[in-house]
Amino acid sequence: MSRPTDPQALHLGLALARSHARQQQRLDEHLGMWHGIGQADFLLLDALSRFPHGRLSTLALAKQLHCPPSALVRQLLPLEKTGLLARETGAVQGRAAGRQLHAEASQTVGAVCGKAWSALRLDGDAFDTLLSQLDAVAADTGHATPAVHAR
Repeated sequence: MSRPTDPQALHLGLALARSHARQQQRLDEHLGMWHGIGQADFLLLDALSRFPHGRLSTLALAKQLHCPPSALVRQLLPLEKTGLLARETGAVQGRAAGRQLHAEASQTVGAVCGKAWSALRLDGDAFDTLLSQLDAVAADTGHATPAVHAR
């Protein structure tokens, strides 16, 4: 398969951004209504849940969440105050209440995402392919410079 043209990539990128914004809106609505957290808080708890003892360095967690460490620290404060996690020197650890909330909220997130993806009717192979392609897009650290600006 060939590389998409810049106009095609623009159209696809904007469609992906609109889809992401709408899904984030759905998740914020349902997570807020049922669990008192937003999508960003769920993603943070989810990242912690994937590491031994729910503990991760602040820098590694910021990298996992694709955000600057300063923004992460601001996000951690209310979660720490409500007892969902604990901050240590240079690290963050999930607490039992955070692990339980994550487990409960995972069911909500699964249902919301399942409903959103159900319209696509993906079979197992297509689902796996799409997932690996989205993971590859998220992992790409290259910064393309438009030919118009390259000199």
